[in-house]
Amino acid sequence: MIVLDSQEQIVLAKTYSIIGKYFRTITSNNGDAEVVLRCAGLSSLIDEYESQLTPHYYNQGWRNDNPKYNPINACFSICSRIESNKKALANFLKEIFDRIYYIEEDDFKLLKNYLEIIGYELLVEDLEDSYKDNLYKYRLSVSSAGAIERQNDASFLLKALNRSHSDIVHCYIEAISNYGNSEYKSCIDNCRSLMENFFKKIDSNSDYARGILKATGEKIIDNSNTELTSIKKIFSHWIEKRNGANRYRLFITMYSAMSGLGTHGEEVPSKEDSLMFLRMTEDILIWCLQKSIGF
Repeated sequence: MIVLDSQEQIVLAKTYSIIGKYFRTITSNNGDAEVVLRCAGLSSLIDEYESQLTPHYYNQGWRNDNPKYNPINACFSICSRIESNKKALANFLKEIFDRIYYIEEDDFKLLKNYLEIIGYELLVEDLEDSYKDNLYKYRLSVSSAGAIERQNDASFLLKALNRSHSDIVHCYIEAISNYGNSEYKSCIDNCRSLMENFFKKIDSNSDYARGILKATGEKIIDNSNTELTSIKKIFSHWIEKRNGANRYRLFITMYSAMSGLGTHGEEVPSKEDSLMFLRMTEDILIWCLQKSIGF
């Protein structure tokens, strides 16, 4: 039986493969890679990867190409090895980007999207140079406080979905993949489908809205002491009273917004819209997971 890697592992692998391509450009001279590793605080790895990171060797004064030189593979291996140590990985990637002056447009777009998924932001600005064109300065930063915790939560969520909802986990995987590939409408559609199907399972009649109400545990009682269960009545009650159903209204409104920005919606979503809904979907399902609702 083949066990597929998690979507996080796939995103990381794609990220490392692109970075490795540019790592090669900054390690074309002997000693370049050693400087990167030392500046990243990874001097303990120098000896182990020396043969793959040394482009030339000298024999009786003659310079020869090193047949074992393979910086792309070495970069991928180092990243995979240290990825569990988020600080070490961030240090290594930052040192690489600090030394890169040009990334192809398509590669930059993919890298930026993939890095955002795992909690980093890749920034770029023109580098003024009177002799050369197309030079840029790249900077990697943590995109928000708690990004590492978010990544851990997302990994935990994926495992929980695989365990308890294997029939709909593909919606989450496709949402991440579509975001990385700049297919923002499709990403939002995936998030909406994931949320809808998840909450349908909570209601005995497969009604996602009632599933949300059951999940939140909120009860809305009108003036006649009747419990309200329909979207229209609950929102009408809130408009009049301005209290109650706080979580329910949030979840329902978010679902409605995703419908309006999806493939058949009335607006074209931006990249920022897509990332926002991806993270909000994760947060809602993590909230349910933490409360053992639906899991």
